[in-house]
Amino acid sequence: MKIKYYDLPGTPVAIFLMEKENAPVKCRFEGKLGETYSTENHLLVGLGDKKEFRNDSLRRAAGTAVKFANIRKEKEISIILPKWIDDDGIRAVAEGAVLANYQFLHYKSEKEKNSLEIVKVIGRKSKALETGRIYGEAQNYARDMDERPANIATPMTIAAEAKKLKKVKVTVFGKKALEKNKMNAILGVAKGSRQPPVLLKLEYNSGRKLPLYCIVGKGITFDSGGISLKPSKDMHEMKYDKTGAINVMGVFRAVSELNLPIRLIGFMPLTENIPDGNAQKPGDIVRAYNGKTIEVLNTDAEGRLVLADALSFAAEHKPEYIIDMATLTGAISISLGRHAIGLFSNDDKLAEQIEIAGNQTHERVWRLPLWKEYGEMMKSNIADLKNISEVPEAGSITAAAFLREFVGEAKWAHLDIAGVEVMKNSHPYFSSGATCIGVRLVTRTLENLAGKI
Repeated sequence: MKIKYYDLPGTPVAIFLMEKENAPVKCRFEGKLGETYSTENHLLVGLGDKKEFRNDSLRRAAGTAVKFANIRKEKEISIILPKWIDDDGIRAVAEGAVLANYQFLHYKSEKEKNSLEIVKVIGRKSKALETGRIYGEAQNYARDMDERPANIATPMTIAAEAKKLKKVKVTVFGKKALEKNKMNAILGVAKGSRQPPVLLKLEYNSGRKLPLYCIVGKGITFDSGGISLKPSKDMHEMKYDKTGAINVMGVFRAVSELNLPIRLIGFMPLTENIPDGNAQKPGDIVRAYNGKTIEVLNTDAEGRLVLADALSFAAEHKPEYIIDMATLTGAISISLGRHAIGLFSNDDKLAEQIEIAGNQTHERVWRLPLWKEYGEMMKSNIADLKNISEVPEAGSITAAAFLREFVGEAKWAHLDIAGVEVMKNSHPYFSSGATCIGVRLVTRTLENLAGKI
């Protein structure tokens, strides 16, 4: 789908309007957020109360317009932007339009593709429209990868896809390399699978004298829980346990297309977590890449194990900041529901930057504490650490406290995206399935750090 500025509108035309003050009770369109009113050639979309307005209202309105056009089988739609819209608002319109037009049809025998091909934007010209397109398409690219099931999206096939990224150098550490580097936490999780594990290292602007940042993503291509087997209900959704790693690919696509003046290194530990006669067992002890020993009390707490090796490796590169993304704990959904990402950090400035980017992209975060007492809960009697606390409380925090043991002196933030990675309900610019929320959040954080706003 093309999204560009045009001087003349097409058909139909979408017009965004704020909520009318003192609208009569029987008014056919009051401008409430998400409200629509259509005629043969026009669609009015409400932006809500002016006092409560935020740029995500524009994102939602654009998504609503795109979905309306596809229902009408239109090939193009014109969006008339309000005169007061700023660059962030223009960016939001582009993001909402691109995200809403996404479909996953790879395995449909009969493909009923969206009809919409062109979005004409009528209003003040700005580079923000192109930036928004890049953001939206990077997230859709990640959604497309994340939606693929475990029999297709294996560690090696994901590695092959990563190698197709433009301006990105990809190094694949296979099983032998993992063994040589003593990345036993990743290898332990992989023991039950017939699919060989890999650790991918992605590099953008490699070797250039620019600020260096690292991003790390959990990549469990299918999580059965291992010997600590999960309940069968909804287990098919465990193909989404690779979302953190797939988000890394989405961020690299966006950063390289935006030509951000930074160096970026990404790490993607990829493996299945499957029960087998050779699988890791509760009670096993492994020595991670940084030398710390881990008592594995529950094999279903595997994400923090693969991240332990990857974070230790990332810290060795001495970046300005490390950010990891992971579908790490079900507990984060209990505390924050489906509307926020759990944020944990050992650096206030980094946490602040992520919070700002979260409000800009509407991929919002909520910071939780990492007090010393939570780290004490992760100490083992017979090893340095255990992979779960035996006290059934603060599950997301203790998981983050475990990860902190593997970043050394690096300034680091952990994003627990387990509550937001799948959309099940109706939404103006998301369809059901993978959302890959976190791609725009981390990209915007890096863009802000690079000073290109």
